[in-house]
Amino acid sequence: MSKYDQIYKELVENIIDNGVWDRDQTVRTKWADGSLAYTKSVISKQIVFDNTEVPILTTKKVAWKTAIHELLWFYVHRTSDVTYLREHNVKIWEEWTMSDDTIGKAYGYQLGKEIYTGEYETVRENGLLTYEPVVTNQVHNLIEELKKNPASRRHIISLWNIDDLHLMSLYPCVWHNQWLVKEGKLHLVVGIRSNDMALGNPFNVFQYYVLQRMIAQVTGYDVGTLTFNINDCHVYERHIEPLKEQLNRTPLNPPTLWINPEVKNFDDFTIDDFKLLDYVHHPSIKMEVAI
Repeated sequence: MSKYDQIYKELVENIIDNGVWDRDQTVRTKWADGSLAYTKSVISKQIVFDNTEVPILTTKKVAWKTAIHELLWFYVHRTSDVTYLREHNVKIWEEWTMSDDTIGKAYGYQLGKEIYTGEYETVRENGLLTYEPVVTNQVHNLIEELKKNPASRRHIISLWNIDDLHLMSLYPCVWHNQWLVKEGKLHLVVGIRSNDMALGNPFNVFQYYVLQRMIAQVTGYDVGTLTFNINDCHVYERHIEPLKEQLNRTPLNPPTLWINPEVKNFDDFTIDDFKLLDYVHHPSIKMEVAI
């Protein structure tokens, strides 16, 4: 029986039974028909996985390839241009795509944005020597620092750039993550400001498990724990009945994730380097997306 299914069931039932409504407020999110999309929430919940099994729900089908495509788009391609998604028939960002075919300066843009290391390199051009600042990006910097300085408690990726928020079509929900190396194991802590339990959480949990495996593989560490700190943990009003149906299903055994062990360079990962073996699940449950 899947451990994640049990963790998920307890958390969602807690929200449905004990959560607080936001019906007294004018909320931002709406349904396709224009109605306000109200939620029931609990504040500040933590879920921890020991990573002895793949954390993917079995009480419904999770589109795992779509989840990995989104992850690759963010962390490997490091762009907010939706071309990669469209090439792979992934439509989950269409509602937030702007007229320039991007989601603005969000997610992948922040990961690919040049950052300065504070170091300089000597460049010889036309017989002249100059000193040029060394630039990198958040992903490459994380990998390099994990290799060079594993004891650091500063291995952090931030997607929340306050200067660029007004240029994002959607503010990041998963807004930062921190990596810690202890006794040769790579632990990951993920911070989420707002988590839609019906549609967002199943994707996020599986994606960051995959990312943790990828980073561990290219840095040479074993995989440690995976922790999610969720600030506003909620279910949408129109998701409650479908979720009740899902939670009444009997969890099944978790699958196995195969990642191509030949990949040593993070940027070389493609969708073909992942296989989810023996993924047995209950049918999908249709749930409307709040925009």
